[in-house]
Formats: sequence, C-alpha cells, structure tokens
Amino acid sequence: MIFFLYIVLVFLVLRFSVTLFNFVSNPKIGNYRRSFTDKVVIIIKIRQTAQEAEKLMASVAAQDYQNYEILIQSADGPDVAASAKGAYFLFLDANTQIEKGLINSLVYRTTVFKLALLSVIPTPKISGFLANCIYPLSDFVLLNLFPLRLVRLINHPAFAMANGACLFFDAAVYQRYEWNDRVKDSSQEALEMVKTIKQEKLKADLLLGNKLIYQEERELDLTLFSKRLMLNFSNQPIVALGYLVLVIAGPVVMALTLAPVFLLLPYGLIFLSRMMIAYLSAQKPFPNILYHPLQMLSLTWLLLNNSWNRFLAVLKPKK
Repeated sequence: MIFFLYIVLVFLVLRFSVTLFNFVSNPKIGNYRRSFTDKVVIIIKIRQTAQEAEKLMASVAAQDYQNYEILIQSADGPDVAASAKGAYFLFLDANTQIEKGLINSLVYRTTVFKLALLSVIPTPKISGFLANCIYPLSDFVLLNLFPLRLVRLINHPAFAMANGACLFFDAAVYQRYEWNDRVKDSSQEALEMVKTIKQEKLKADLLLGNKLIYQEERELDLTLFSKRLMLNFSNQPIVALGYLVLVIAGPVVMALTLAPVFLLLPYGLIFLSRMMIAYLSAQKPFPNILYHPLQMLSLTWLLLNNSWNRFLAVLKPKK
C-alpha cells in the first residue's frame, strides 16, 4: 500500500510539473496586431447542412482581415482545398467562432516559425450543469499530461498533438504532400497529420485559443467526446485505465489511509493544478474546483465506457 501511495504521489508531482510548465510557458496564440494581405482560404467543416456554420460565417465577416475566401467542406464530400488557390488554408469546425485578429495572428505565427501547420485549441463555451461536469475534462487531461510547447520545439512524432477544430496550413506544403482527405475527422486525423509533418522534418505547433477562437458544443455527444479524450492516451485503453487508477483511485486511497496533515501536499497540488488549467483555458477557477469531484466521476465513466466498447469490438466476430 505504501508503495502504491508513493507511485500516486510521484505521478501527481509529475503532472503538476507539466501543468506548471504549460502555465509558465503560456502556450497561447497572441494577438500580434500585424496586418497581412496573403489570401487565406477558409474551409468550414460541416456535418450536415451549411446552416450549422451561420454563426461562424458571421464572425468571419466581422474580421479585420480582408483577403479571404470561404469554402464549405461536408463530412462525406470531396476535399474542396485540393484545387483552391491561396497562400494559406484555414480549416474550421462549424461550431467555432473567431474574433478579430485571429487570422492575422495565424499568418504571423506561421511565417515567423516557418510552420507547415498551426493547430489552435478553441476556448470552450460551457453552460449548464452537465456540460460543466464533462467539457472541462478535455483541457484538464491535456494540460496535465502534455507540454504544448514541445510540439514545436521537439521535431519527433512522439511529441505530436493537435486539435482538429482549427487547422492552419501553409497551402503550398499542404498541396505538395497531397494531404487532401486527412482533415475530415476533426480529432484522430489531425493528430496523424502532425505525426506525418514531423516525419517529413517539417514544423508544427499547437496553441491555446486565448479568446481569439471559441467552440460551442451544440449537442452533448459523449461518444465523440470520449474518443477525443482517448487521443491523450494514444488510443490505448490500458494506458487510460492506468491513468484512472493513479489520478482518481490514488487520491481516494490517500484520503482513506493517511492522516489529514499528510493530505496537504497532494491535495494542494491538485488545487493549484486546477487553478492554472482554468487560467490557461479561460475558465472560471473556483467553479471548476467545486465541480472537480463530479468531473472525475464523469472522466471515469467516459474512459471505462470507451474502453469497454473497444473490448467488445475486438470480441465481435468479423463478417
């Protein structure tokens, strides 16, 4: 039991260190306020009809960027960027909304660091009890496990991570490598794209939205959300289960076996981690702390349910 508690504490310190690194390095897209005139082709990814993107198109129309073209990409349709003409391609999910300065900032960042791909994590718009129990988990798991700055600094596929809701490509590179059908799945394919870019010795980057891009989940799709969570564990159920044991079962065992004075360190680290993650993801810190137990229960259910479904899929006989 003591050995298990030591492992839990060490893992907690490591996760806190990653969160602290993200907090100090502040991996947010900046509003650089420089103006560019290169043509940007904005490809809006929809699931069913173009009406899904009305709010997004209104936010694009309110941009201070002038030289752009909007194309609609349906989930089951051909790639519309294959023959498009422009300096950059910006793929956006239909449920995102962008603020003034985003496109200029994307061009600036891509130009300065010579990026083939810049992926941005939209700031979530969360409302409602159930949404507060589930959606903050995405940022919690990612910022607790993955140092975002290393996506750009270490050019190895092991340090690949992306968010498919906002993908900004150098158009010449995109067309040269014929990445036509790789951005339809907003989660898995984006991650594989970054791995491919790193294998080609090109550069990619991943940043937080920093109030320049928002995402509003219009329906609570738990299956899709659990799939996104599993990307943090390389789609390996055994890794996800190990994470649950250390992150959720571990602190519970500590609370049941240790004297209150020995709980100050581990629970203090959890408290500080939640505060830092809330700041990075533009969420309210104290509500997230209050929701933390319910979020951990939701995380347990989502990962266990996904792992169980994967297990059943393996056992299911092939036709």
